[in-house]
Amino acid sequence: MKISYCLVGISLLFSSIYMHLLKDTNNFTKFTSLLDREQLDIYNTIIHERLKIYIFGVILGIVLALLYTKFYGKNICIFLAIVFITKLVVYKVFPKSTMMLYHLTNKAQTDAWTDIYVHMKTTWIKSIILGIISYLFIYYGLLQS
Repeated sequence: MKISYCLVGISLLFSSIYMHLLKDTNNFTKFTSLLDREQLDIYNTIIHERLKIYIFGVILGIVLALLYTKFYGKNICIFLAIVFITKLVVYKVFPKSTMMLYHLTNKAQTDAWTDIYVHMKTTWIKSIILGIISYLFIYYGLLQS
């Protein structure tokens, strides 16, 4: 099976959109209500740090994709694939200062954090599965035409 950059890019786009649509705000509200002021400050610092890493990955991906299109021709599908793959790799490998789990002090907090972790992990797995399924549908759909 020949891999199409267009299908990879579109699949990663669908996965990313799906991931953002499934955020369960109830888990986050419950968790933050259990934190004291210092813990809330740490939590917000972690969120901002992770957001900066995410944005850095997106910007780096866009720069790499633009360089690719400058030297190898314009192709929106390869552009998308480069941006999304770069974003994922940068976020996964970039060192983070701390983890929120180290700053929790009671079982209710760790239980609430576990609920968030499980939800985000499940959502991430579902987004990957959706990406693969969308890749297969689009791939086989293009074979039929």
